[in-house]
Amino acid sequence: MRIKHLVVGGLAAVLLAGCGGSSTDGEAESAAPSSSDSGNGLADQTGPEVVDAAADALETAGSVRVMGSTTTAGQAGDIDLQLQGDDTAGTVTIGGDVIELVSLAGAAYIKAPASFWQSSGVPAEVLPQLDGVWVVLPPEAAAGFEDLSLAGFIDELRNPTGVVSDEVTTAEVEGTPVVEVTEDDGSVLRVAAEGEPYPLELESTGDEAGTVMFSGFGEQQTIEAPPNPLDLTTLGG
Repeated sequence: MRIKHLVVGGLAAVLLAGCGGSSTDGEAESAAPSSSDSGNGLADQTGPEVVDAAADALETAGSVRVMGSTTTAGQAGDIDLQLQGDDTAGTVTIGGDVIELVSLAGAAYIKAPASFWQSSGVPAEVLPQLDGVWVVLPPEAAAGFEDLSLAGFIDELRNPTGVVSDEVTTAEVEGTPVVEVTEDDGSVLRVAAEGEPYPLELESTGDEAGTVMFSGFGEQQTIEAPPNPLDLTTLGG
């Protein structure tokens, strides 16, 4: 359940192949255990069962908005993404650079400032052509965005890299009752304890620390490819 698998992994593909992590205001607070009679029964299940229920609920919803902050390699970043089936659209901020992205039907597009491309190793003479321009990425880079999707996140929930604790605790996220599930890497998934078992918050620690919040379950947005994107391969970079 690591945030890097949701966000950083996709952007890393852009950095490596393209040209060659909000505050925690929603931090959970201690709360008295709620009765399963007034909730959805998650408090009586094991950690892996809670995670499976959250994955099933997300899959049924078909879409979700993800917002939050991450820190990777010492760089702070923010995300605001619409995950919709296999498609994604939104913004990622890395080291102060705001990157717009669209991943649609197997193709990936980004629009970024010259400073982002410069930090990616793009030659100075090419930077003016890329500054603030929509770019379609090469297939090998676009493939890295498969994990940067609702389907990719659901797969990560169902197949965590670490061990999910059987123990389930109760808490609140912005006044909403949740159950907490912890993985052995220290990440914590907080799932709604009433109504549909949607994941509401994912907190990660370590090298890829950060907190992301989930909302807008089942709300669809129009995700379209940008018109006339620049083909990165034509630059010979």
